[in-house]
Amino acid sequence: MDPGLGFAVPVVMAAFGVLFLAARKLGAARESLFWGLGFLLSAAAFGFPATDVLIPTQIIAFMADAFFALAFFSYACAVVFRFGGPRLFRARIALLGVGIVAPAYGIFVAESLPAETLASDLTCALQLGFALVTARCWPARRIDRGLLVVLWVVVIQNVLLAASVQLTVGDARPEAFFTTDYSELMFGGALLTSLVFAILALSGTVSDLVDGYRRDALVDPLTGLLNRRGLAAIAGRATAGQAGGVICCDLDRFKQVNDTWGHEAGDRLLVAFADLAQDVVGSSGVVSRTGGEEFVVHLADMPARHVRATAESLRAAMRRFDWSPTGIAGHQTASFGATMRAEAEPLEDALRRADRLVYEAKRNGRDRIEDDLPSQRLSLAVVNR
Repeated sequence: MDPGLGFAVPVVMAAFGVLFLAARKLGAARESLFWGLGFLLSAAAFGFPATDVLIPTQIIAFMADAFFALAFFSYACAVVFRFGGPRLFRARIALLGVGIVAPAYGIFVAESLPAETLASDLTCALQLGFALVTARCWPARRIDRGLLVVLWVVVIQNVLLAASVQLTVGDARPEAFFTTDYSELMFGGALLTSLVFAILALSGTVSDLVDGYRRDALVDPLTGLLNRRGLAAIAGRATAGQAGGVICCDLDRFKQVNDTWGHEAGDRLLVAFADLAQDVVGSSGVVSRTGGEEFVVHLADMPARHVRATAESLRAAMRRFDWSPTGIAGHQTASFGATMRAEAEPLEDALRRADRLVYEAKRNGRDRIEDDLPSQRLSLAVVNR
């Protein structure tokens, strides 16, 4: 076998392993840890034969096969975390055990290189194939579909290697492993598939990481609603021919809630109101938390009567809501400001008008809706309890 190939495979795999672990350190999903461990274990397995001048051949073969088994166990775990499906941890541990014991039998008992390589290839293929078969569903993203295809190629590659043992290994002794055609096929195939496999898996991991950072930048972590930046990204600039409504909501006496029942109760109040607002608005608009106890409902391409009705529904739903599960006694109210967003008007302009209307509602007694909607002006007040 070409010495350069024997050197390149472990180095490439180790490099990818480090990249996956670095991605995990930056916040990538859990499967990146298992991808990284799998590539590092594979790198060690491919690198063990280079130590034949220091360690007995049988020990080298056993360690390499054990590391391959552990690598494919890690790959299988990554598949489960990436694509879903049952954990079946005991079954996977059992397959790992077989993947270590079966090649060891070929090394120490049968003392046969064909038996060892056959057992190692088939048990590794079995571990990864079992994870792929139990995957929950065919993924929607092209990267993930490509990754699944390449993983199946790895399984098939191992099966074909096992099928070729009689031709590519023959009666060779373990110490003659690098003189066999099998070693050329094994290292060459591993270099090719590992490159494609790692690039696709790493691309999916990095894509998820970037999406996560983008989501964190646009979503309020407490309520799960869009934040102000997220609202601007979704609503943006109204297009020509499209008007809509903006409703600003500010919870009344929120500081008093925090002072009386504690900040945890205040957080539960915010979460409960976010859920309530989403239930009321439904698919007709977007609810966001723009700061503290301030929320904004954006209703794209909606007439004034719908904007007014939504504000009324929110105010009424809040007064009817049972707040006791949040640890807060009594009714909670909010003040609302509703305005229409003109065609092609920047969102910030409409938000400033709605915000001024909220403060007008606060000055006029709270638990009110103030608006500058084009039809009859709405100014509803209730007796505070």
